[in-house]
Amino acid sequence: MCNRYALLFVGAVIGAGFASGREVFSFFTQYGHWSWPLILITASVMTLLCFLCHRGIGEADEYSLCRDIVGHRSGRCLSGISILLLDAVMGGAMISAAGHIAALAVPYRGAYLLGVAVTIGLAFLLGRADTKPMMVLSALLAAIHVTAVVAVMLFDRGEITYALPTDMPLAAVLGGGVGSVAYAALNMTLALGVIGRCTGLSCRAWCRTAAIFGLWMTGLLFFSNFLYLKHPELNEAAFPMVVLLSRFGRVGYVASLFVMYLAILTTLSAVLLALRNGMEQYFPPKAAVLSAAALTLLLSVTGFEELVQRWYTPAGILCLCLVFLPMLKNHRKIS
Repeated sequence: MCNRYALLFVGAVIGAGFASGREVFSFFTQYGHWSWPLILITASVMTLLCFLCHRGIGEADEYSLCRDIVGHRSGRCLSGISILLLDAVMGGAMISAAGHIAALAVPYRGAYLLGVAVTIGLAFLLGRADTKPMMVLSALLAAIHVTAVVAVMLFDRGEITYALPTDMPLAAVLGGGVGSVAYAALNMTLALGVIGRCTGLSCRAWCRTAAIFGLWMTGLLFFSNFLYLKHPELNEAAFPMVVLLSRFGRVGYVASLFVMYLAILTTLSAVLLALRNGMEQYFPPKAAVLSAAALTLLLSVTGFEELVQRWYTPAGILCLCLVFLPMLKNHRKIS
């Protein structure tokens, strides 16, 4: 049971940014040797934040979780707004990536819009189902991603090239530390909607789930970072993994698009579920669904790479300050 829930959380946080390599480059690989401790910081913070959510796992969604854990009314309001903002930003990035993948896969003029429409529909359906389909897709996603990374490593014949800077100013390293914490908070906020559906676990079982989840994320980040450190020339590429797997010909190219699409689908379903739950605080159910879709579509115009590079860190810091720190404060009071 713990393993299944841990995989469920992995599927919620591994989006197109992670699967494509863009997030790994932006938050870790660009710091060279410093990327390794930054990954450990991120995985540790993710594990701690996952454990912190244990008290609210009996709730139906993250907004109910905030209501009971965050505490006072103004705190709940700010937490809800920050969650809505983050979900909208992440949803926009996923939708933009889905459109780009459709355009790459299908040589058709309207492929971008078709990909966006189909992905939104599938994500809403997946979010409304029970947790089993998400668990299966998450396990498949993790397995394919690891296989792809190992395949590229074998293709490279073990060559190691740390061409990225090894000596960096202290201010840059500290900035990377802030970014790694923000990355953890951002991803765990995305997982709140899924966490709210994981009921029936004891505190000990939840600790095991959080630990397994943290180990999964550490392993996946370490694998990916090791690979990208060998290919610093891809630092400016929007989809580094697509470039690497394309060296295997048509099969590798299709596999890279498939893995990215799975990542988009699992994360977008969690995001749209969260947005729909948030919008239902203010609108009827049907209007909430339309509002969630419209908000993410609006932000998707900004573009995938722009959202990852400029919006992720501020959104993550906002969620850390307005969602998890109030949770921690209230948790200590009750304990």
